[in-house]
Amino acid sequence: MTVKDYKDGKMITLSKAFDTRAKFLNIIYFLVFTCGASVFGFIASSIITDDIWIGLLAVLVFTAYLIAGYKFINKSLQTEKIIIDKTNLTIIKSGFFSTKKDTYAHAYISNFTHLDKPKITKHALAGQTFDYLGFETEQAVINEMHGDNRISFEYQGKTITFGENMYTWDFEELEILLYDITGNDFRYTDDFENSFYPKQ
Repeated sequence: MTVKDYKDGKMITLSKAFDTRAKFLNIIYFLVFTCGASVFGFIASSIITDDIWIGLLAVLVFTAYLIAGYKFINKSLQTEKIIIDKTNLTIIKSGFFSTKKDTYAHAYISNFTHLDKPKITKHALAGQTFDYLGFETEQAVINEMHGDNRISFEYQGKTITFGENMYTWDFEELEILLYDITGNDFRYTDDFENSFYPKQ
């Protein structure tokens, strides 16, 4: 996590391209699906004039492989930043071709919290001394790729999540930074805070 000045607030970079093992693994998936798309593309170009139905099927599979490959390369190149100023928190997610920008007013943010990764328990089919069949290793990889270690908050009845591999010390640093810039404790709404400490 890196922090730099941005206009009247701060820009915080939460993740960059290829910054985790899961993103490098997505590159392998991208290469596999791209090679598969190339094979089916070659098949389609070779037989579409002989048998139109088999050729169309090859074209459909070729398209599906390309879409899957794009999704994996997009995940590998994904970056995430947040911009904090006096009134809003803006989350910017950028991928291979797309950029998504969402802005949230401070007054409606509450229950700002850290979502821990679930603890890995011993797999029922793993060996007593060694994971011979790889069940426990596979479970650890799934947890690494799809576990939490994210940040969430409530916003007008919706739960918003962001960040990848955000550890508790990163969350605490971010929480302090948010309070220094905005003067708000994002665990609660402004109305809740004003019920205890009315603004003069």
